[in-house]
Amino acid sequence: MSTLSEMPELVMENIIGLLNFRSVLTLRHVCKDLMNFVDKLNDSKLPESKFSKIEIDVNSDIYITYGNLATSIYSESDNSRMFNRKGTFLGNSNIVDVAIRDLEQVLKFQKSTLSEFHFRDHQSLNDSKFSNFHVKLSNIFKKLNRKIRTTKLFVTLGNQSEYMSILPFFDSETLEQLVLDTVDNQMQIEIDEIVKTEQWKEANSIFCDFYALNMTVEDISDLQKFSFKMLSISARDLDFLKKIITNSSKFEYSFLHMKYFNEYEEISNIWGPPFHYGSESQWYFRMKNSEENILQIENDRGYHLFSFHKIEIREVPYGTIVQDYNEN
Repeated sequence: MSTLSEMPELVMENIIGLLNFRSVLTLRHVCKDLMNFVDKLNDSKLPESKFSKIEIDVNSDIYITYGNLATSIYSESDNSRMFNRKGTFLGNSNIVDVAIRDLEQVLKFQKSTLSEFHFRDHQSLNDSKFSNFHVKLSNIFKKLNRKIRTTKLFVTLGNQSEYMSILPFFDSETLEQLVLDTVDNQMQIEIDEIVKTEQWKEANSIFCDFYALNMTVEDISDLQKFSFKMLSISARDLDFLKKIITNSSKFEYSFLHMKYFNEYEEISNIWGPPFHYGSESQWYFRMKNSEENILQIENDRGYHLFSFHKIEIREVPYGTIVQDYNEN
């Protein structure tokens, strides 16, 4: 009796055409012949993968999870791949190359927009045995010859050049939320090139968990939601940001964490005396063309934190002065 891999190609194509993508992905891991056959098939011969989420985690091993499907684990210690409880010895194959090739096939047939794409490199800067993973990942993005469509993008890397090897390959037209993390959230990273990308410019929400260097308030002023760390900020720039936000119809909330901030007197001179609530100082400003919407600015000196929230007039504490909208 012939095995599936020994059947005529036309018969195999017809069989694969009747399967869903998850079954094809499982079939691809049965043996090398089937893997090669599936990988060489024309796009039109394979079903759409239709995953909602793809997650890549690089640490001591490599983990790739497709939607609710079982995670593929690529282990360097025994040079193996584990998928759906089936282990495969990879022989002399490089596990990064195998993981990248597997991922490439899934991305090749992911036509619908993902809700989330995660790429997290948890390796420390001093212990990166898969240091070239993001480079090879970037290479398969190039081979796809189209942008990856996702609503939310989460990336954990160590410097601007690494982020820039990944970000441009995602479709800015579908991207709404961008989250940039690092292994060490005390790191300081230049982002002057990142802020120039279409992915940054088109996102509605951006969250950054390291100290962003060479970033201006103009780079973040048009966002709906954001959270950033900065070494410091001037009272003049804070006031510029306040003016932009009070003019915005889409703004919701934001957080600015400073390593240090020494212009408390200057900001009080510009915004007037704050309302004190516990350890926080608060200011309230009316927003443009709205009787109900108020911009609440809170400052927590202990954490050098300024937070901005759009609230309704009924949420303003009793007895607090709400300053009129000022276009200048």
